[in-house]
Amino acid sequence: MLRSIPLAALAVSLLAATATPGWAAPDKLFSAINERLSHMQSVAAWKADNDKPVEDLPREKVVLEAARAKAVENGLSADNVTLFFQAQIDAAKDIQTCWIDRWNGGEARPQNVPDLIKDVRPELLRLGNDILTLLAETPVEASDKEAFTQAVTVECLSDDARNALFEGLVDVHE
Repeated sequence: MLRSIPLAALAVSLLAATATPGWAAPDKLFSAINERLSHMQSVAAWKADNDKPVEDLPREKVVLEAARAKAVENGLSADNVTLFFQAQIDAAKDIQTCWIDRWNGGEARPQNVPDLIKDVRPELLRLGNDILTLLAETPVEASDKEAFTQAVTVECLSDDARNALFEGLVDVHE
């Protein structure tokens, strides 16, 4: 009897893996989101060093318009992708604010800050495009919440921001 439990679990896993042919597991998507958000400490340091505000509404508009266009190219709802990217932007601003507050409170700041325009932004654009491509290939279900929480571990990311990101992911394919 005990022997059949692992076989049953394997069968269920195989069935789940083949239930939506052509769709990827969300691990790569979650990893790309975590990687993109991990750059926010550098963004915050550059903005602090250059006396720039965390919020940059013209830049947000550019990012959201590009996400909408890329969503359509990938067969996704532009509105749903925009909501997810807005959640990602809001999370990024929260992370940047958290780091700046820590530094203002006496925590050590990074010494070698990469240039936002030349170094960080191209990487953020690459990751944003990767995320959009992965969104088209990857349905995220409510049952993926634990995997998302374990994968998206960026310091300074609040639970509220993490939840908004996840809800945005789930809504992309609705």
